[in-house]
Amino acid sequence: MNRTPVALAAALAIGLALAPLAPATAMAAGAPPAIAWSVQPATQTGRDGRLAFAYGVNPGTQIDDFVVISNVGSEAQTFNVYGTDAVTQFDTGSFGLLPAKTKPKDLGSWITTKTNKITVPAGEIAVIPFEILVPSDATPGDHTAGVIASVTTAAPGKKNGIGIDQRVAARVYLRVAGQPISKVAATGAVVGFGPSWNPFGAGDATVDYDVRNGGNVREDVAQTVTLSGPFGIQLGTIKEKPVVNLLPGQATHVHQKLPGIAPLLLLFADIKLTPSAPTDLVDKSQLRDQNGNPLPKLEEPKFTAVSSTALTLAVSWTLLAIVILLIALIYLITRYVRVTRERMFDAIDAATEQARHDALVEADSAKTEKATVGASGSQS
Repeated sequence: MNRTPVALAAALAIGLALAPLAPATAMAAGAPPAIAWSVQPATQTGRDGRLAFAYGVNPGTQIDDFVVISNVGSEAQTFNVYGTDAVTQFDTGSFGLLPAKTKPKDLGSWITTKTNKITVPAGEIAVIPFEILVPSDATPGDHTAGVIASVTTAAPGKKNGIGIDQRVAARVYLRVAGQPISKVAATGAVVGFGPSWNPFGAGDATVDYDVRNGGNVREDVAQTVTLSGPFGIQLGTIKEKPVVNLLPGQATHVHQKLPGIAPLLLLFADIKLTPSAPTDLVDKSQLRDQNGNPLPKLEEPKFTAVSSTALTLAVSWTLLAIVILLIALIYLITRYVRVTRERMFDAIDAATEQARHDALVEADSAKTEKATVGASGSQS
């Protein structure tokens, strides 16, 4: 079968996980010689300048290719060689690979290397053939993996057991012909507000959400968060760096913070995600099938911006405590005045009633006295 690689246009090194160009160097604890090696795409005779493996194929395609391991260390090294699936790191959004003990289920499981272990002398290279057998029922869209060369060393101070598994890999990008689907979403959105101790001071707003790729193509995702108060009062905008190369079915967590937000009782966070094709996407006009024929025209996904909203209270607790104290004080003063007035009016009513009673008693006494005087005069 003929190979159908297409070189990508952007650098694709990813530190310990992937470094197709620059050699990755690591020093095993307690061992004087440095362990340094690189993994790159190659032809049967050696490096060919590609930055990564990239293919566009129909389902059922077999691809034959080569990877070169360069030992630039000072001693011979034995490398484990295998393919595995790529993932997007949830906490950082960076490109990564499945742990060595996790069995791949996608493109990584379609990769078979000619050997799974090889010893390479210091300063030498080893070219290893591998094949990718794309299933006939492979789903359309992007599939991503890595061809890995790893070195395992025992834990410091221990004779048995693996302490460190150092891995370097070349990325493998493969697109299966079919309907591409772009579908990103901001899920689990939560907005928080941290007030200042100053009752009239601004606080800090925090926004957390997951950027999730529910489609079948890799995407770059620009993101903007707009903060507002009641009645649409604009409070600020957060422009977080884009999520780059978000793989299908993967998600990454985003935490954003913006100080200087006025406590206006309610705080709204409007999250807008704008997806686009990754800048390193393969030039589809160059893609060929296993016989060298152009693939059927690959449709472009329709990239559509999506939005999500979260809400929280934005209150200065110091100011709220002062307001509560003022309300309590006003209530106590009002109650005191009301009770005092009631007691005063009760005293006035009591005094009035007593005066009336005294007046009636006095009138009755005068009337009785008058009647007594009248009776005495009649007898005379």
